[in-house]
Amino acid sequence: MRAKAAILSLVVVSLVAATGPETLAVHQASIDQLEAKLKSEYLTIEKTIVRPPSPAQYRVAADYHRQLRKWQDDLAQAFGAAATTIKEILKLNPPNANYWRERLETLELYARPISSPEERTVFGSGEVQQSARLINAPPADYPDEARTAKTHGDVRLRMVLASDGTVRNVFAIKSLPHGLTESAMKAAGKIEFEPAIRNAKPASQFITLVYEFKDGQARPPYIPKTIF
Repeated sequence: MRAKAAILSLVVVSLVAATGPETLAVHQASIDQLEAKLKSEYLTIEKTIVRPPSPAQYRVAADYHRQLRKWQDDLAQAFGAAATTIKEILKLNPPNANYWRERLETLELYARPISSPEERTVFGSGEVQQSARLINAPPADYPDEARTAKTHGDVRLRMVLASDGTVRNVFAIKSLPHGLTESAMKAAGKIEFEPAIRNAKPASQFITLVYEFKDGQARPPYIPKTIF
């Protein structure tokens, strides 16, 4: 019995040592490295999004559609790469795991290949009989840090207005520094709306909103003429 107790004590001491300050520091460093990688992958997504092919670039319609499909595939792969990085972060059991799971769900949604509406649960505005209607879309806060830095411009968010009346899968397809992107995403979560209608039932719909920051003020969000 004493021998078993001694062995157990040794195991416990070994486990404590394995989770000591040095190990935790290495663990945090790994997460920091993955977050830096993820930030780079987010930038790749933003750069890809703003460069879709234009019909004016191609005389033959088939060439345009081929390049459009390639752009869509490249964008899906960029989202997929970011999703893979978040999976690596989750393997390290980060303290804010719920946040990362939500991010993973969002990236995996946008990484899905193009498919017909019958195969999806979220739809574009042209795939519903009645589009979602915004009831209350409050402007974002203008953080003091951004005011001090005189940062201005617009944040463009892609999101899902879900059939149950909740805002989901918010992703910044155009971002700004000094807390403006985070402020816009927080404001998006407060949107009140009537869900879209498809086949006589509430449906989830993709939507893009622009949050503009100009002259030291945050403007109410609006739906742009173009998605990207």
